[in-house]
Amino acid sequence: MEIGKIYDVAFSTGRYETEYERGVKCIKKTPQSYRVERADGTKRLIKQDFIIELKEVVDAEDDRVSS
Repeated sequence: MEIGKIYDVAFSTGRYETEYERGVKCIKKTPQSYRVERADGTKRLIKQDFIIELKEVVDAEDDRVSS
């Protein structure tokens, strides 16, 4: 994860539990975890070792070609 970019993340929270966060922004990186901010302004800590799938969200406006 890179600070300032938006991601969809799947991560494990227990032995048989998986949680998903869509459209979260990475705001802080530590050696063991990431601090992410949701669209509603709440924050959450995600451990690096528990991330199952990480997908960067590409903004639709960036894909447009201006004329």
